[in-house]
Amino acid sequence: MPDGFAAVAPTTLIESIRARVRADLPGQVEAIDRDGLYPRDTMRRLGEAGLFAAHLAGHSPLGRPDLATAIAGMAEVSAECMSTGFCTWCQDALGWYIENCDNQALRGELLGGIADGSVLAGTGMSNPLKSLSGIEGFLLKAKRMPGGYEVSGVLPWVSNLGDGHWLGTVLQDVDDPAHLAFAAVRCGQPGVQIRQSAHFIALEGTGTYSVAFRKAFIADDYLLADPVGELVSRITPGVILLQTGMGLGVIDACVALMRGFGRGQANAYLPRDADATEQEAAALRATIAGLAATPTETGRDFMREVLRARLGVSELALAAAQSALLHAGARGYLAGSAVNRRLRESYFVAIITPSIRHLRQELARLEEN
Repeated sequence: MPDGFAAVAPTTLIESIRARVRADLPGQVEAIDRDGLYPRDTMRRLGEAGLFAAHLAGHSPLGRPDLATAIAGMAEVSAECMSTGFCTWCQDALGWYIENCDNQALRGELLGGIADGSVLAGTGMSNPLKSLSGIEGFLLKAKRMPGGYEVSGVLPWVSNLGDGHWLGTVLQDVDDPAHLAFAAVRCGQPGVQIRQSAHFIALEGTGTYSVAFRKAFIADDYLLADPVGELVSRITPGVILLQTGMGLGVIDACVALMRGFGRGQANAYLPRDADATEQEAAALRATIAGLAATPTETGRDFMREVLRARLGVSELALAAAQSALLHAGARGYLAGSAVNRRLRESYFVAIITPSIRHLRQELARLEEN
């Protein structure tokens, strides 16, 4: 628990986050989604409210780390604006990486700022996770030098970034491809540049850039693990569980839309309604809360349940968004409508690493072995 603060209850923390969301986000959502406004000030205020700290020992306003409350807080944000919810996940993820590493000096330097939002951060783990699953190759190549690594390569899309922001990623040793190191990197440090390389159908205001490494020197002081060892397996369940906060928020928003359109006229004949969707989401929440109680467990059966829960959220988000569109009819097909945005957000929940196809691949591998 941070010095000078009394522990609060999870419900109190969620109420504080909800109040911050309602004060900040409704007037910004369209500009974030349409115009690419990055909600920097809102992110900092959400950090001050405790959103990014709930799952971090020594920083949680709850007096203990609580991943389930971090997920619930992210869902509150995502129910209003999933772009900001995604930025929240990026922030939470790097905090989780550093929380679980053995580099105590790095924890002391960065974790407090990540927890309170004064340091903003992304996660550069999409390529490493896909590479570890054999989907693609490692994009960052590292040459061992005295005191650290010289790194070159490009990560195509990393979010919640800006000059001075941090990210965590994995480097592959050019002299020994089996040797991987996990590093924290600051955008704008010598040899590390960010640039906008694409425009997306949703989540345009998420600070998403390609990150180019040109003989960038990453000092040993900023290595979370070298070699990676068990760190990736230790952090992966928590990172995947945290992602469910985004999807749960989209589902909640779609339930509210369905209720708003009502069951009158032909909507009563649709195969999915708000009540059924809400019940399915409640069951997923209960499962996720149980798994979040032991987020660093690494057993095969535990990981299988984590992947199933994450897949369930992705599929329910897609189904809920489609049902919201069907409830809305032509009104939902208008550019700029809330239903239009929720559809696009649900697609993102389905494709963010690990995507639905990646989740199904990993589940099939677990069933085979």
